[in-house]
Amino acid sequence: MNVCVFGVASIKGHALGFHVLTDNGAVIWRLPLHAFAHKVSAPTVPLDWLQFWDCFSYDVTCTVFDRLQESRVRVQMKDGSWEGGQYMFTLDWYGHEDAEEAGEGGHKCAHMIALDNGVFAAQPNNRIQWFCPAFVTPFSEKPDYLTNTRVWKVERETETSRGFFYDPVGEVSRPAQVALYAKGMRSDDEPGSKPCGIK
Repeated sequence: MNVCVFGVASIKGHALGFHVLTDNGAVIWRLPLHAFAHKVSAPTVPLDWLQFWDCFSYDVTCTVFDRLQESRVRVQMKDGSWEGGQYMFTLDWYGHEDAEEAGEGGHKCAHMIALDNGVFAAQPNNRIQWFCPAFVTPFSEKPDYLTNTRVWKVERETETSRGFFYDPVGEVSRPAQVALYAKGMRSDDEPGSKPCGIK
């Protein structure tokens, strides 16, 4: 049966559900990813091989990133094998702590990939190798990158000045607590070099 997928449902703790219109006029709600194929010869693959994580929130965005559009990829499956494929779009969750805090496993999105074997996969960053002849030199062995589990923030102190441009009003000025460094000239990187501090 031919179908047109026109929507996706994200229910926290569940697999993704896709809404379809069939070629005989029915609308069917929330079909799992392993219900679909883009080749008649596609193998039967377990759902948990195609979608690695359950949904992190009820709120999800769908984006086709210009830089990734039409990119070829390799996806590492659960048994360690690699499957080639084509990038389609990215689903990214928000609106819940599980979606927005990095946690021990880092933030997870789901890149939708049409695999060459005929099935579709929704995989996180650390399961995909990307190819772009104009920019990427593909790795032969996986790099030992660490997962980013830190939550980064820039508001560490509350600004209390009444000055429009944050100039002190009736206060004694003090040196800024931020030092600027030229690239490659940090004092802890190169002995003897001095940072350019803001006074």
